[in-house]
Amino acid sequence: MKTVLYVGRITPIKGLSSLCKAFAQTRVDDWHLVIVGPDQENHTAELRALAEQVGVVEHVTFTGPKYGYDLQKAYDDADIFVLPSHSENFGSVVIEALAHGVPVITTKGTPWQELEERRCGWWIDIGVEPLVTVLKEALRLDDTTRRAMGERGRKLVEEKYTWDAIVKKMLKGYDEVLNVNH
Repeated sequence: MKTVLYVGRITPIKGLSSLCKAFAQTRVDDWHLVIVGPDQENHTAELRALAEQVGVVEHVTFTGPKYGYDLQKAYDDADIFVLPSHSENFGSVVIEALAHGVPVITTKGTPWQELEERRCGWWIDIGVEPLVTVLKEALRLDDTTRRAMGERGRKLVEEKYTWDAIVKKMLKGYDEVLNVNH
């Protein structure tokens, strides 16, 4: 069984209703949607009812929040990560997924256009139809292609988002400032 993973708060702004509807329209029998995170505003109950209504309740699991090893295992077991958020200032879950070698689908409500530039994911418009289109593509990728995307994502994190990369960038910036003044 292959897994589409979401990690984050279970709240309407995260676009999970759109994800459930899109998953129902693109579901492939060997794929499962796993939604990990704490419930807010009783949204999990709404999403379960929606999953029942659109006919995918047996293909969607709500785990509640996960931490530590259990959360790392969720990323390790994922084949595709989706953050369908309507608004996100950064989305650290995107970095976590990429660091685990998982291709990412996220919306233009997030600042992750480099997913497409680096060919490690998709940066799409908000809504059901864009999710349907990209899920149709993503769920049909062969394992080799998906793993290659994941490796490019892992490389992006290593080059740009690890502490080593951040420190090197800061030192380079300081060096440039100091050299300009001499």
